[in-house]
Amino acid sequence: MDMQELREKASRLGIDFGRSTPKPALIRAIQRHQGDPPCFGSDQRYSCRNFRCPWRADCLKPIAEWKR
Repeated sequence: MDMQELREKASRLGIDFGRSTPKPALIRAIQRHQGDPPCFGSDQRYSCRNFRCPWRADCLKPIAEWKR
């Protein structure tokens, strides 16, 4: 899901966000709003068993240590 789609989804859900909100923060806000743990891109991804998560593929991509 690209940033435009994420912003549209957040807007539909009534989530307030700024134009410069980073992708991980926006996804975590959506997760919290939906009652899910805000775990996108966190260390919890290494033990994730939620195979239905819409952000699973993005979440499990390797991230450089300096970028976390």
